Amino acid sequence: MKTDKLSADIKEFLGRQATVIFLDTSRKFVGLLETEDISKEEFYSKAHIAILELYLAGHKLEQIELKYSPDDRDFDRDAIFEHKNVGQISELGAEAFYWEVFDPRYSEKDGQPDTGWVVTDREASQGWLIDDFEDIYRDLKIELLKIDSIGTDEAVEDALWNFKWSFVNHWGQHAVNAIRYFHYLTYDGKPTI
Repeated sequence: MKTDKLSADIKEFLGRQATVIFLDTSRKFVGLLETEDISKEEFYSKAHIAILELYLAGHKLEQIELKYSPDDRDFDRDAIFEHKNVGQISELGAEAFYWEVFDPRYSEKDGQPDTGWVVTDREASQGWLIDDFEDIYRDLKIELLKIDSIGTDEAVEDALWNFKWSFVNHWGQHAVNAIRYFHYLTYDGKPTI
């Protein structure tokens, strides 16, 4: 990443410890998913650590205020995206499915859902580790490419803003689901791979 043409405030934000750690962790996660030759066991072991570190880094990342990137910014995410995920996730198979409750905060009184809830909010649904990783990968990869390939104040600021926004509103949930999956895979003693 070249920073010589960036404004001082963007450089300062990029130099913050939380930002440096987040970018490094994101690059490692993306790199793992782009690894072509890795055993399933090694992938699972590394992915478990990578997703834990990524979630923590996303949590600690600060939200940048938009100064250079207008509200109507239009980066063509599909044109920017380079899908190089040729790694293990496409080969995980049936064991990559898991069960979850969509929103674990569901609340009811006397057998009836509290205000704002419906009974179906407590029903289990099926998740898929492959979908979790694909969505996280795409969200991170696009923003990293904006920083590395475009590298303008507008693109870098937009990428930094989207990293935190998508953590809060999208990929953070996928990471939580993957973390829960890996916890049970690692510690419950049932052979699945």
